[in-house]
Amino acid sequence: MLTHHTMLTMAIGGDPDARRALIEHLSPVVWSISRQLDPDPEDACQEIWEKVLRALPRFDPDGPASVKTWVARITHRHLVDRHRRRKVRGISVDADEELFVSVTPRPELGKLEGALAQIPDVQRRVVILHHVHGVALEDIAEEEGVPVGTVKSRLHRARARLMELLGGP
Repeated sequence: MLTHHTMLTMAIGGDPDARRALIEHLSPVVWSISRQLDPDPEDACQEIWEKVLRALPRFDPDGPASVKTWVARITHRHLVDRHRRRKVRGISVDADEELFVSVTPRPELGKLEGALAQIPDVQRRVVILHHVHGVALEDIAEEEGVPVGTVKSRLHRARARLMELLGGP
């Protein structure tokens, strides 16, 4: 049985089976972030994995970041870039689109995801990245290219709106 480190080293070296195993292992992370932050998650995931595999030889398995954190960061950066391109090109995304509810088996999660779909994209990204994926506010600010205070404001507004939508206190 190969260790995780050995499998990662093999993937970095270009071993196709090790790369498939890496994708299999980390696809839920990429899919989860993409599904919640992009109107076309299938397309986004494909682009993200292409980017990850191109960058994989530069990943240091002995460095400070885990491969999961590294892939999540690439995913977030890519989705931010996709969002910016949509804004620049003027592609509109229907805010009422139910991106989440149809694939959620538990009703309470469906209600939460439905509420998330109703808040502005910049607020939704902060909530998902911070509360679901545990990304630090400082890292989100750096990725978004805004001050930490702006991220905190977005998070505060998002929480308040979610409480309204979910019928909280």
